[in-house]
Amino acid sequence: MQSHFVIDPSVKDQFVELRAQGMSFASISSRLNVSKGTLVAWSKELKDELGNMRQIQLEAIREKFRMGSQRRMELFVKQLDAVEGELATRTLDIVSTEKLFDMLVKLGHELNATDAPLTFKEQSKEFVLDDIACMSVWEA
Repeated sequence: MQSHFVIDPSVKDQFVELRAQGMSFASISSRLNVSKGTLVAWSKELKDELGNMRQIQLEAIREKFRMGSQRRMELFVKQLDAVEGELATRTLDIVSTEKLFDMLVKLGHELNATDAPLTFKEQSKEFVLDDIACMSVWEA
């Protein structure tokens, strides 16, 4: 007579989470005290759940990166404000005329580069034949 035992659903949930994190069957087997064969079977059975969990974890990583880049941008803006504040306190009377003209040209180019026109994308128009009733009449 074969012995059947009931697996706690939370064990399968833990398996999905650990496997989605990239943990090996051997490590999960030791951790959850479940045979590798059972884990392989669960992997096939829970293929969609594993895929979804991997996507959720990738999204979390991407979000963390975005927050990191947003934070870096905020720091750059803060540093730029500090530099601009310091420059505002200084006079240009010690800068040569040649360098002033050079600065004028460079600043003009930067201003033009930052003054890009707004561009909007147009939605593509697709015709759906299902919405159009087409009839052909054939006569002999």
